[in-house]
Formats: sequence, C-alpha cells, structure tokens
Amino acid sequence: MRLRMRRSQCPPIAVDLGARELRFLQLDQAGTSISAAAAHPLPQGNFDIETHLAAASDAVAAMASNPMWFGRRLVVALPAPIVTMTHLKLEQGEDLDTAVQTRLQDVGQDPLVRTIDVSCPTKRTRGVLCIAMPREVVLRYVAMLHQYRYDITGVFAPASTLLRAFRHVNRRDGDADTATMYLDLAGTECTVAIGHGSQLVAARCITTSPLNSSAEKKMAAQPAPTPVAAECFNSDIMTTINRRVDQGSTSLPSVPHATTTHNAPRELCDELRMCVRHYQGLFHEVPVKRLVFTGDGAMADGPCREIARNLGLSAQIGDPLARWDASTTNVAATDWNLQLRPQWTIAAGLAAHDQEADA
Repeated sequence: MRLRMRRSQCPPIAVDLGARELRFLQLDQAGTSISAAAAHPLPQGNFDIETHLAAASDAVAAMASNPMWFGRRLVVALPAPIVTMTHLKLEQGEDLDTAVQTRLQDVGQDPLVRTIDVSCPTKRTRGVLCIAMPREVVLRYVAMLHQYRYDITGVFAPASTLLRAFRHVNRRDGDADTATMYLDLAGTECTVAIGHGSQLVAARCITTSPLNSSAEKKMAAQPAPTPVAAECFNSDIMTTINRRVDQGSTSLPSVPHATTTHNAPRELCDELRMCVRHYQGLFHEVPVKRLVFTGDGAMADGPCREIARNLGLSAQIGDPLARWDASTTNVAATDWNLQLRPQWTIAAGLAAHDQEADA
C-alpha cells in the first residue's frame, strides 16, 4: 500500500498570465477545495509586452498584500503570444539543438525550449514537438515576480496546462487510443493542443478575429437547432465535462447537419481544419474523436457549434474546476461555484500540476 505524506505547506498559487485576463487560483492545504480565486481583466487590443508586464505587476502587487493568499510560491503560465509551438521532423542523425536554432530563429538567440518526443513507431523520421519562448522575455516576467519576493516552482506554456487540467478524466489505458483536441479561445488568440489521453502530441497558437458577441445575443432568440441522427453527426455537442451531478448543468443541442452560419471566424475554421489534417498526417492511426472548448470563447455557443460542425467532431465545454469544492472560495464573483468556468482551465492545469508533483 502506498503511503502519501501530508503536505507540509500550502499549495502554490497558480498564476495564469493570460494575454486578455490574469487569473490567480489557490487550493487549500488538503488539495480538495479552492481557497481563493481572482481575475484581473486587461485592456483589449494588440498584445504588447510592456503593457502586459505593467498590468501583471500591479495585479501581483495586489495579491502580495491580500491576506486571502497563503505562502510565497507560484506556478506560472506565460501569455500565449510569446510562445512558439511547432513540430519538427528530424532525419536520422540530425542534431536536435541545431534543428531548433535553424528553424526557430524568430524566438531570438538562446530561447527556452521544451521538446516532447512524438515519434511514430511506424516512421523512420523522428518527430519532436517544440515549445519555445524568448529567454529575455521570460526572464523579465520572472524578475517581476521575484520583485514581490515570490518563489517560482514552475513556468509553463498554456498548451501544456490545457491537458494537465483534464488529466483526471484521462486516466484509463484506453484513453491514449483516441485523440482529443483542446481549443482555448481567448480574445484573438486560440491555443490548440491535441493529446493522446493526457500526453501532448501537437500544439499551435492561432491569431484570428474575435468571436462576435453581438451576433450571439441575436442568435439566442432563435429556435434551438434540431438534433441530428447519430449516423450524421457524433451525438451530443458541448455537453459539459466532469460536472458534479448536484449542480445540474445543461447540455447544448446537437449541431445541425445542414450548413448554417453561427459567426465563427472563417479563417479560424480554416486554420483548425489545417491543424487536423497536419495531425492526421502524423498520427493517422489515432483519430481525433473529441473537441473540448476552453477559455472565454467557450461560452459563445453559436460560434463553437459552427467550429464543431466544420471539423465534424462532437464537442464539450471544459470546466476542470468542477473537480474541487468551491463553495467557500474567497472570490469576488457571486455563485462562482455554480457557474461554468472554462476560462479558468489554464489556472486549473497549473494547480493540478502541483497535485501531481506531490502525489
């Protein structure tokens, strides 16, 4: 029997330095409840490092002076626009470091690079997923956090945390036999992550036009689409993932098979189809079977239906916070524990990372 030592200190604060909103999250000492959560919206517009750093510094300063946060440890996700993600094919004998330097020149000299071996056993070439960030930019964020005397236990790209947020629902051995595509829709950034179970195998960041909220309000008054037969489309669309039964979340109707317009940006749908084709070229034996929407854009049900219809995939809204009790969380939002919270997925992945490290 495996014995688990009790935590000797509070879990670190999960800090999601998103490009459109900053989110902080901390679990209680037992790791079963959310003790505190806070969100800090940022000005809309093109991402600017100087502006983002200044806003992040103000938010961290407020956190450092607020007694609802415990400890001096942070686990951090950096903003998606500073992250470059690409798949490299290496020929036999080709050096990985040399390939990164020659093919990722746009991230500056001496970038911080995480590599994940995603080689297919049936192919001779070696496949590597590279997640790179400019070293000088990362160090500026780290220096800002150290300014408030915080210790950083980990720094991650958003795509890595998307899969970690749902690792608890991908524990079966058979989960690795199918692929899930995660879409984090945040303003004009869409982070795409594809996993075999909980193993990240492909990722990309797409810049696109934002989802149109005014069209969503107009659509809300229209009749719900008629569900289609299972042979035409994969059953339920956007049923919530891992919701507690007593909270009674409502599933959305199936995407109609007929062509309809739900205001999803056309260029985004085109880019996502390219992502799927690229993935299938690498892993044709492990098909993509499910789509999980996260981020603020996950609540725009019309565009999400259109994206799912374009890709021909059944889809769900991801709410990984539902695994933890949030009934007594220190948070400004009313009835926060009863809401769908897909925009907290990256922060949830950071908090889950600490739980896995402690296990």
